[in-house]
Amino acid sequence: MRQLLSIFIAAIGIIVALDSSALATAEPSDFDYGILTPHLIGLGDGRKLNLRCVGSGAPTIVFEQGGDGLITNWARVQPEATRLSRTCFYDRAGFGYSDPPDKPVTAMSVTNDLHALLKRAGIRDRIILVGHSIGGFYATMYVDRFPDQVAGLVLIEPAFSGQGTHLPPERMLLEQGYTRQGEGTLVKCAALARAGQLRADSLKSNKCMTPPSWATAEMMPYILHGILRPAWFEAQHSQAVNFFSGDDKPSVSSQQEMDASHAFGDLPVIVLIAEGWYSKPWRTVEEEAGARDGMREGQKLLASRSSRGKWELIPKSFHYIQLDAPDAVIRAIKDVVAAARKAP
Repeated sequence: MRQLLSIFIAAIGIIVALDSSALATAEPSDFDYGILTPHLIGLGDGRKLNLRCVGSGAPTIVFEQGGDGLITNWARVQPEATRLSRTCFYDRAGFGYSDPPDKPVTAMSVTNDLHALLKRAGIRDRIILVGHSIGGFYATMYVDRFPDQVAGLVLIEPAFSGQGTHLPPERMLLEQGYTRQGEGTLVKCAALARAGQLRADSLKSNKCMTPPSWATAEMMPYILHGILRPAWFEAQHSQAVNFFSGDDKPSVSSQQEMDASHAFGDLPVIVLIAEGWYSKPWRTVEEEAGARDGMREGQKLLASRSSRGKWELIPKSFHYIQLDAPDAVIRAIKDVVAAARKAP
């Protein structure tokens, strides 16, 4: 599964595939473990999503995880962000403590859920959205659909509409083949979990999701609750098949975002791009360089949607910049919050 799912790294952020050396660094002692306890809020349709907010001040900063959906990925950013303003962390449908989705996981369904969740939680002022990987894609879609509700945007190694579609047809088919294999593994793991055959001591042998090596003992109840449920694998699978194209046309989620896309005016936007790059064993050196350059170009274009948008290449970092170089993420959040507070 490590090799098959490694293709997801640059797009939706599944951490099972690769581990960065920086992740071994101890998490800050002031990380608020309270955000890893459940606080379920009804959406009004019979489902509940988990949302935890800590700190005080405006604007509220809302974090949107990558493909694995683990709130713990913000451990090295949360303490400083919470000192800055009120911070909110939530589990998308099917992840963490949240109920499973009741429809396919797409850009529309995710942003519908977040919109309803914030309203039900009484968060009505404009927010700062901080999104990583596919969470950056969802954050982009949220601004597309609800621009009056967003005061600023921080995108960390974001996924974007049409990602990978610049490839020649034969290369696109190869990439899609590896993606489909990875998605098949998610289906297998969901079946094992549903049959009660997935346990904390069998995750590695079953080649399913394993907790990150840097996770502390206090994080494990939250992580294991999430990744031992069939809903976690099913939600992963649904968001993958709807984000990655299966042919030469845009995927479902990409088409939804393209249909909603517009310029962001003068919205404060910062896009952080990793200097490091995960190579795929089936690509030549030239193909890898093309994939990397195509990814970075798409990420830079996200920044260009705003007249105040900017991007930054972060040294000594890979896809999880918030773990490899948390100071860069904290700095970006501070800059966007400061700009939002100066806005009329």
